[in-house]
Amino acid sequence: MLPVEVGVKPLPIGAISGAEHPLLTPSVLYVDEGRLYFGPTAFEHARRGVEDARDPLLSFKTVLGARNLEEALQSKMRPSVDPTGTFRHRDALALYLAYLDQLIREAIDLAPNIPAGAMYARRRYTSPVWRPGSGVERVFEDIFNESAAISQKLGTLLLGPNGISIAQCRDALDKAAAQPGDGMLETGVFEPHAAAACALAFSNEPTNFVMVFDMGAGTTDIAAFEFDDRMEPPTLSEIKDARQCSALAGDEIDRILIDLLLRKSGMRKGEDEEIRAARMARLVGRELKRDLLRDGKCQLRTGWRTISVRASDMMEDERFRAYLGALAGTIAKSLQAIVPRAEARGEQVIDVVLAGGGAHLSFIPALVQRAAASLNTNVRLRIGQLSPLNPLYQGIDTSLAGVFPQIAMSVGGALVEMMPARA
Repeated sequence: MLPVEVGVKPLPIGAISGAEHPLLTPSVLYVDEGRLYFGPTAFEHARRGVEDARDPLLSFKTVLGARNLEEALQSKMRPSVDPTGTFRHRDALALYLAYLDQLIREAIDLAPNIPAGAMYARRRYTSPVWRPGSGVERVFEDIFNESAAISQKLGTLLLGPNGISIAQCRDALDKAAAQPGDGMLETGVFEPHAAAACALAFSNEPTNFVMVFDMGAGTTDIAAFEFDDRMEPPTLSEIKDARQCSALAGDEIDRILIDLLLRKSGMRKGEDEEIRAARMARLVGRELKRDLLRDGKCQLRTGWRTISVRASDMMEDERFRAYLGALAGTIAKSLQAIVPRAEARGEQVIDVVLAGGGAHLSFIPALVQRAAASLNTNVRLRIGQLSPLNPLYQGIDTSLAGVFPQIAMSVGGALVEMMPARA
């Protein structure tokens, strides 16, 4: 019952892993010469592996967003990621969660303002795709329990700069399957629900209708909620018809940008130089996108060659224009489910909360307004990042401005029980 700015403490897992930001660590996994590497160390090995036609596993979101989750988890990783054919995606996820558990333990041990007992708090995960009653909850519980046993067996070996042998990983996986531990899993939370809860917790001008636009790497998730403070406790109920989960996300922008870079390079498709350049571009795709939107241009260096793309090139690209049109249509479909309800309650404003890694993309607010223009309504959209950069949100440490749209999922995921859904 503490105020959120007092009762919620960020874990410096990025500082422990050696990541760029102290609160974030990349979900990267890399197999190299019989060893497995995680996080920033894996990313460095992947950079060196470009010449060997090797790829890292850069995100679990594509697998976790699959229509048939169990089938996706049971599938083997691509040969370019795991040439040994040892690991399924389920194995990779269990090992990565064990690595994350070790980061959490180290962070709690070293952070001066977090009690040691926090290690035994129940855990939650957020998911971009929500299928209550489908049995997915049990699948994740099993993976969390197995990861706990792996973490206990391998310990800080998971954090070592020299990686950990495939044989040790395989042994730990087999023993964890036979004798799982306690992953301390409490529940899963729908990602946009977490973002909406966080927005309402920190907003100094709460509204009764909140639409969450959460663009991550693998999916863009849109959901809407009606906040009713006339009840005790207040309720946060999802408007189910507004829910969208689309593959029109950050990774697709990366693919469009990389394709544009390669076309401008003049390299012949399928040649060794073009394949190496594509692999290198995938590793730094997010940095290229950030530079393009921040500086108006980006550059990819491939040995002696430098390839440049300007923001105007991207905006004129036929594939990117089609992407924007499709995404605007998806947003409009969600708004069509929200606006009539807001009008019926006499509401003048709908909050559109931009969350996730894509919250910083400069074209998103205009895209939402473009979608709203197709609706004949006087209801105003208040569009903004879930960030202390936005004066709408108070009580957030300003040093978190650059990453808050991402860590807001964790903060909100811890708060949703304070605002239960209306029965």
